[in-house]
Amino acid sequence: MNTKKSDDPLRIVLSHVYSWPEVRRGGERYLHEVASALTLAGHQVTILSTGLHRERTNIQDVPVERLRRRFLPERFFGAQSDEVAFGLQALSWVARRPVDVWHALGTADAASATLLARPRKFRSVHTSLGLPEKGYWNNRPDRILHEFVAARIDSYICLSQASAAGLRAGWSRSAEVVSGGVDIDRFTPSARRHDRPALLYSGTLAEERKNLRLLLEAVAILRAKHPQLELWLSGPGDPSALIAASPPAAKDAVMHLGLGSPDEQGLRYGRAWATVLPSKHEAFGLCLIESLACGTPIVALEDGGGPAELIQPGIGVASGSTSTELAEACGLAIELAQLHGTAEACRAASERYDWRRSIVPRLEEIYRRHAPRS
Repeated sequence: MNTKKSDDPLRIVLSHVYSWPEVRRGGERYLHEVASALTLAGHQVTILSTGLHRERTNIQDVPVERLRRRFLPERFFGAQSDEVAFGLQALSWVARRPVDVWHALGTADAASATLLARPRKFRSVHTSLGLPEKGYWNNRPDRILHEFVAARIDSYICLSQASAAGLRAGWSRSAEVVSGGVDIDRFTPSARRHDRPALLYSGTLAEERKNLRLLLEAVAILRAKHPQLELWLSGPGDPSALIAASPPAAKDAVMHLGLGSPDEQGLRYGRAWATVLPSKHEAFGLCLIESLACGTPIVALEDGGGPAELIQPGIGVASGSTSTELAEACGLAIELAQLHGTAEACRAASERYDWRRSIVPRLEEIYRRHAPRS
């Protein structure tokens, strides 16, 4: 049994197979942002990850322990062979250190946390970074590990109600719903927007599920009304094939900004007129919360999953799943960006997602529970 006092700092391991700077997608950004916020709250946090070489670094004032990446036979674990190997590496690493909480963001490391939690008397926590749907997991080679985690881990966290619904339907397990967050002191509105309408897409640029193709089609339609409209693409991956296959009007609108540095992202949000996330099967949408903190309205698909839960009147627009509907929604968001008070409304809506004031207290409450699962 954990004997720490309710206000004592916790020794927390946050684990994920990938981390900055090698990979910088939504999951990796969540890893570093939440680690930083927990550190600022006074906890002793270590990020456990992998890299091409073993090394110790420091990112956002949080120590990062990178183990050398290993791979198990692909005939057994396919594309997840490095994730499963990391689960075994992480188990060995944590087993030799004093820990109060192991918060795992991957399935294999969550299984290791679950296995080790009882004998080592720490709390095991897993945040699913996606939608835990049964049909998806039935096709994964590591599905048995997820079955174990869903049944036995102390706390299973989902980022949205849409994500929690998938866990409940597939495994009859109720999730703790704790969304992603934003540092509202770091993400702030710009002094002025870009001098012409600009839509920002922030995310992976080559993943089909992200629906960038649909957004390019919508931009081509919208350019008939806004001939100077720009589409800013910000994130990892090569979108050249998608851009080449898009309508001519969309090609002319695209500005490929690349990944950029973390410090640049707030300026991109603040200068844009709207941030658009047209993806499907999305658990949350960290970029949308960051956009709101920068005073910029958002657009997401009605059936996209978690992002739709972030849409409220006056700060964003929900879209249907066709390019015509998405063009209309983006047009409404452009109009919204020009209204007096929109930036203030967006900023106010983001405050309930502030890492330090809202998300960390919720995580602390989960971390400090003592009763083990039966």
